[in-house]
Amino acid sequence: MASRTRLPPPTTLSTLTTLTTRRLPSSSYLPLQTANQFFSEHHHRPFSSTSTTSSPSKYYPPRVPPKPLYSTTPPAISYLPPPSNDPTQHAVPSPPPHEASLRDASSIFTQQPPHFLYSASKFLQVPPNSHTPEICLLGRSNVGKSTLINALAGVGGQAAARAHGLKARSSGLAITSKISGSTKSMNAYGFGVPTKAQRQMALERAAELKRERELAQKLTAGRRGSRAERRGVVHEPPPQFRLIVVDMPGYGLGSQKWWGLEIEKYLRRRVMLKGAVLLIDAVAGVKDADRQVMELLRDCGVRTAVVLTKADKLRKKEEGLEAEEVEMHAEARVEGVCLDVWDELRAVERVSLTWLEGAEKGWEKEIWVTSAGDVDVRGDGAGVVGARWAVCRMAGLVEDNRVLKPVVTPLTAPSKIVRFEDLQFGTAPATPKEEPSDSGTASDAEASS
Repeated sequence: MASRTRLPPPTTLSTLTTLTTRRLPSSSYLPLQTANQFFSEHHHRPFSSTSTTSSPSKYYPPRVPPKPLYSTTPPAISYLPPPSNDPTQHAVPSPPPHEASLRDASSIFTQQPPHFLYSASKFLQVPPNSHTPEICLLGRSNVGKSTLINALAGVGGQAAARAHGLKARSSGLAITSKISGSTKSMNAYGFGVPTKAQRQMALERAAELKRERELAQKLTAGRRGSRAERRGVVHEPPPQFRLIVVDMPGYGLGSQKWWGLEIEKYLRRRVMLKGAVLLIDAVAGVKDADRQVMELLRDCGVRTAVVLTKADKLRKKEEGLEAEEVEMHAEARVEGVCLDVWDELRAVERVSLTWLEGAEKGWEKEIWVTSAGDVDVRGDGAGVVGARWAVCRMAGLVEDNRVLKPVVTPLTAPSKIVRFEDLQFGTAPATPKEEPSDSGTASDAEASS
């Protein structure tokens, strides 16, 4: 009796699933998204019950391309001052930075979780820094400095304003609160991975400090030295971050007088301070305290950029107004605040010879608008991507290749051009003589003859 040939079992959907799962990694508890990604990487053939299927089936959906950075919601919202010959005097929307440059700036803030560095109530307690660029945030109490730091770190939407307690601090985020004056010290946060140039600079600086310390020991011959000398020879650790952002205590309601003295020391003496970002509430507008801070930045010679916050508060619906009307009112309010900021900056500039518009240690005319409460398609707050780029540009981490030319309004030519020879000066134009009419009297005719 001939032996029967044993045929292999038919390949079905269940057997394919069983055979495929044997090739998965050692962890048998994988989420569905991870398993689908593994299938798509190791199986180039569409997962279908028919072998002639050329397009992906329902088990193999087509891969979705990554969302572009530019979408219906602009990643960067900024305005430029209008030219002097513009009769309307409306703020001019500035061209957005290049997409690759925006991505580079965002990667510095989001490529790794943020890190809380220190909290110093006095400038004497601030650790030395000679290799990592620093940017400080200034603004009135409850203007949204801590919320903006969380949004820069990639915490989008309302979550950026709901970071409370030690849990937020352990995650490297800034603690936020609705109570004014909750930030009572200078809090520093580190972002990004240090570059090779930063590490090389740190090594050169350490060698220089070592030589200075040895020379000081020879000169003093056992003398202790002053506090400034002892502070200059403190050992500085190698750089661990590419950028440091310092959150300053707010001024205004709930602030203390001595906070301003310590902030002034920081602005005048910090070597690696590359600039300051002045935050202004888009709802409240420019206040007298903001003008005083502008004068302080001018006297300290600190490069300054302005960022408007809480723009989402302007889009709250009111009774009797349509959505388009609310949006128009919000844009008009933002333009009005920008015009007020430019007027204040120019007024503060008049008494200075170095703190000028567009100067290296002056103020930037481009104003950035942010709203951490409005979430865009990328999950960030509206305009936060542009704020990241503005901070990185001020720190010297990205370049600005845009050409910011003001839009000049063309002057209308007169309808009729009069030659210079036809112009009359100082004399009234001669009146034409009246001709006699046919209905005149005989005496008139004789007089005319």
